[in-house]
Amino acid sequence: MKRVMKSLFVALMVGAVGLASAVAGDAADISNLVTGATSGNVNSSSSFTSGANTTVKGYVTAVESITIGANSSVSGNVSAGESFTSGDQTKIKGSVRAKGDFTSGTNSSVGGNVQVGADFTSGAFSVITGNVFADGEVTLGAGSKILGSVHSGAHKITYGPDATVGSVK
Repeated sequence: MKRVMKSLFVALMVGAVGLASAVAGDAADISNLVTGATSGNVNSSSSFTSGANTTVKGYVTAVESITIGANSSVSGNVSAGESFTSGDQTKIKGSVRAKGDFTSGTNSSVGGNVQVGADFTSGAFSVITGNVFADGEVTLGAGSKILGSVHSGAHKITYGPDATVGSVK
């Protein structure tokens, strides 16, 4: 009986360690979220990359660049000290702020505003619910929709076939 209890205890501990590594804590200082994992808020002191099919229940902030994998979601805002890239079919429910470029994947969405310190490129059929403010050029993929206004500091906006914007300022 003692051996069975000891084996059960070891199995539970191994399972708990595996779960802890797959589900990061609130405002965790992590640089990588593995494919399929879920995390609370992320506040990385370097760059942050998530694999495909990941979920962040909260915000993502990183001192350097941020890359969110395909088919992933972030329920809060994203703030990158450098560039930001989202994979295909990624859903950001909040706003996006990046000091560098922002390139979104095909069929991706942002529920708020986008503000970038360089160029903004939207993937085909992506949707931005808010406004886009880019210090550089703006390139809209085929079928992209910006429901708000678009501002290009470089005064250059390139539209893909069937791309639409609410207004240009």
